[in-house]
Amino acid sequence: MTEETKVLEEKEKIEKVEEVKTSKVKTGVDTMESLIEEMGDRLLPFAEGEMVEAKVLAVSGNRIWVDVAGQSLGFIPEKEITSKTGLKPSDVVMATVISMEDEEGNVVLSMKRADREKYWIEMENGFKSGEPIKVKISDANKGGLISDVGGILGFLPVSQLAPAHYPRVTGGDKDEILNRLRQYIGEEFNVKVITCEKETNKIIFSEKAVKAAEVKQKIDKFKVSDVVSGKITGIVDFGLFVSIDPEIEALVHISEISWTRVSDLHRLFKVGDEVKTMVISVEDGRVSLSLKRLLPDPWAKAAAKYKIGDIVEGEVTKITAFGAFVSLDPEIDGLVHISELSSERIVDPSQIVELGKKYKFQIITIETDNHRLGLSMKIGKKAKDEDKDVEEKKPKAKAKKEEKVVEEVTPEVVEVEEKAEKAKKTVKAKKTVKKDPSTSLRARKTKIIDEVIAE
Repeated sequence: MTEETKVLEEKEKIEKVEEVKTSKVKTGVDTMESLIEEMGDRLLPFAEGEMVEAKVLAVSGNRIWVDVAGQSLGFIPEKEITSKTGLKPSDVVMATVISMEDEEGNVVLSMKRADREKYWIEMENGFKSGEPIKVKISDANKGGLISDVGGILGFLPVSQLAPAHYPRVTGGDKDEILNRLRQYIGEEFNVKVITCEKETNKIIFSEKAVKAAEVKQKIDKFKVSDVVSGKITGIVDFGLFVSIDPEIEALVHISEISWTRVSDLHRLFKVGDEVKTMVISVEDGRVSLSLKRLLPDPWAKAAAKYKIGDIVEGEVTKITAFGAFVSLDPEIDGLVHISELSSERIVDPSQIVELGKKYKFQIITIETDNHRLGLSMKIGKKAKDEDKDVEEKKPKAKAKKEEKVVEEVTPEVVEVEEKAEKAKKTVKAKKTVKKDPSTSLRARKTKIIDEVIAE
């Protein structure tokens, strides 16, 4: 078919449209009276803003000509057409009335607005019924996936994705999460509408809600203390995700990994590892697991050797905004709260302690059940300072004593010491005389007097 033939055909279609338009223009009192009698105050069975059925008359150039409800001639301009692909005369489309009459007397309609209206109806019905619907992903951001239908955006948050689509990213790198989410652009997701607010243009989907009832039945079968095996599907800063069923992922929080402190999960585990765990909680459709509960608790035994008031030495293993963690031995960690680091107010614990260094502390609390041991550096520091003061005072005291001895060796002191020595000899002589039974009392007295005179 030549271009000229195509043009002629389009011309014929337009002429037919004009004929329809002319045939619908009625004049005369009888006609108007009959219309008023039939339609009442409303001459046409539609109004501006309403969605109507429109029969395609011709697809020509930049518009689609339509017969509106068998009452009026109208057209859909290019910018309001969703798609012309496959449209042919006699097809029926849904369109929203933009204007009841343009300057030429034609009704102006929009397929796009009708599509949006149909979409809202579909979303509202889905929200009310709870039945799953299919949505096509058109875009992604760091928070989730986006579906765009006629300018209406529906959002599928990351938290509402099924385990198979959930992006497990080391360290929670948002750029990497976005890269993984973008892989789903163009795909269809089976979801449920969990929020539908036309007034605020807010639609939120959930993929995991589609099988929520089925998953809940499976989750309810797990009981606390059950031992289950699973495969690690994700490693994040706060713990491990473990698949214990094709549709159930459970979390092993980092605090449930080991009885001792764990700082780097990637050094201990890798995705794909098989692990045996214990169920410690089944709440709100979530299962929580523990690795350490399957191992003996070394803390209670180790803590028995400590008591409140003990002065201990420990190495600072971690510094936080609220204090410092201290390792007393391989099984026991203690916490020095920032308020217990110094008698003076501080804002940064690293002002007082350094990572990897050892210090003396005093134990101020022990909570065996909670595996908590509280330490104070204020008391430990005081004891240490007192020991230091004692050591410093000892040589000073000795020096003062020596100094005193030197100061006392004077001529006067020498004279006193000589008299004391003579007195001692006199007393000794008296004792000697007293001990001699052969000496008379008179003779002893005479001897003592002679000795005193001689002196």
